[in-house]
Amino acid sequence: MELDRITAAAAAKAVNNREISARELTEAFLARCSSLNSTLQSLVHIFEQEALRQAEAVDSLVGQGGTSLPLAGVPVVLKDDLCYSAGPTTWGAASLKNLHPPYTAAAAQKLIDAGAIIVGKANLDPFGLGSSDASSSAGPAANPRDPARPAGDGAAAAVAAGQCLLGLSSDSGGSLRLGASHCGLFGLRPTPGLVSRHGLYTHAPSYASVALAARDAADIDLALQIISGCDSRDAATAAAKDGLPRAEGEESFRNLKIGYPKDVFALLPHHTRSALEPARERYMAAGAEFVEITLPLFREALQAYYVIACVEASSNLGRFDGIRFGPSAASAEGATLEEYYLKTRGATFNAEAKRRVIIGTHLLSKDNFEPYYRQAQKVWRLVRQSFAAALEKCSLIMLPAVLAPAEAGEETEDFLKAYQRDCFCAPVSLAGLPALCAPAGEVDNLPVGLQLVGRPFAEATLTGLAGRAALPFKYSPAGDLARKEDTHGI
Repeated sequence: MELDRITAAAAAKAVNNREISARELTEAFLARCSSLNSTLQSLVHIFEQEALRQAEAVDSLVGQGGTSLPLAGVPVVLKDDLCYSAGPTTWGAASLKNLHPPYTAAAAQKLIDAGAIIVGKANLDPFGLGSSDASSSAGPAANPRDPARPAGDGAAAAVAAGQCLLGLSSDSGGSLRLGASHCGLFGLRPTPGLVSRHGLYTHAPSYASVALAARDAADIDLALQIISGCDSRDAATAAAKDGLPRAEGEESFRNLKIGYPKDVFALLPHHTRSALEPARERYMAAGAEFVEITLPLFREALQAYYVIACVEASSNLGRFDGIRFGPSAASAEGATLEEYYLKTRGATFNAEAKRRVIIGTHLLSKDNFEPYYRQAQKVWRLVRQSFAAALEKCSLIMLPAVLAPAEAGEETEDFLKAYQRDCFCAPVSLAGLPALCAPAGEVDNLPVGLQLVGRPFAEATLTGLAGRAALPFKYSPAGDLARKEDTHGI
């Protein structure tokens, strides 16, 4: 069994059929986590003992017979903004390295209950403020296709390198979708309210979503069925009380209309646009047809997103005062309250967190509230209306995911240029719609993806169509290296 070429569904079937034990599978993936992490820095924690304990529990259940776990023995990585009671949840911040939550995030717990094994925590920017891991205290997560370039999302990097088979991540402005594009994976941002966010740390709750990364579209669909549903601890999930609608099968993809906004694709550099063009032919061969649509205010949506996200960050990060939340700076003892806050928050926040808190506070001031924050709220509403109007003419919308493959040196670039990377993903976050990033082409031998955006709760249609028309996952040099080093004989 080649670990970097097996799907989550196939691995679970093998464990349930006792062709391989969950412990053997877990030991093999833990070895890959350790051997590759010094190069990739995709993981900030590896849970060896707890993972083996979980694997033994799965083997015990399978051995009793009569039990078939949908994710039996499947190794999973959690992004480090999702709570996990068996280890630290640092939110990517060095100042929170000793934070050990007493509970596990709802979505993660559902995966564990389905037989999944949590092997590690994935890298991210401090407080989730970024989409390249460039400012992570552990260093940026490297792209398995080219370790000199950032992966964009630690969970995506871990899946692409074969350190796990599923990644449970998060997506606000597009970090998971960007990571999926850079690593050549499938990455799903579900419909808001479909998956509980209980246990997810976020700086921008209006846009934050638990997300999934996998090398196969069917694995995304399998995991989503498990983690979706109503949760009394997240009021937004009341929308999912009736469960996840299913696609109607092969017939549902015939003559499926996909909206194609030419003006949006015109924003791409020529080499990226050329690499994505053949994807349309594959989707048409799968039975879809394309119709032209327009998305007014698409370019302005990014500006509105960052205005609102910075305002929410200034509010949500304000609780880290060293009194009720966050560590207290040792040098702050005996200081006045203002000095105490200054020293404590100065030590707690990195440069990007400070920048967003300052910008957000400035935007909420008396003189700026109406011309900036209130206008951004209006743009938000109009963007939602424009996507809804477009989806009256089609069933899905196709959008780029990135301007170009990730570039080396992103950690030193201007912050406004960094924000621009979300230009295709942030508008979808404002629209509040499900989006699946799927492999679509290559630029200079590096992957680039396309987004399929659907109506609320159309995830099964997105994964079903992408599974038929998207490019297959291309195994990375990192995966080949790990396979050569594999001594488990699996």
